[in-house]
Amino acid sequence: MQAAFDAIVLKQVATEIRNIKAEYRGVVSEESIDLVARESLQQLANSKVPQFVSLFVGRFTRERLRELTGFRPRVELNLLSMTAKLASGFPREIFR
Repeated sequence: MQAAFDAIVLKQVATEIRNIKAEYRGVVSEESIDLVARESLQQLANSKVPQFVSLFVGRFTRERLRELTGFRPRVELNLLSMTAKLASGFPREIFR
């Protein structure tokens, strides 16, 4: 069965797959990621809420890749450095 989604949803899914490929670069081939993502998309073929399809395709694909490889991409999230970057663009009076 072929999943039929509108162009907006497919564009969002493509963006999510591109992000996953960047996270797993050098660990999993792009073709393998495409295959797993396609399977994830097929699971959502009858979704009643297409707005969330890209979110779930990303989640299911990452979970499956994690199961297959044992690799979990490291996402750097340093709240203090993010706050400092944000604050540098604002006038000092706001942060006194």
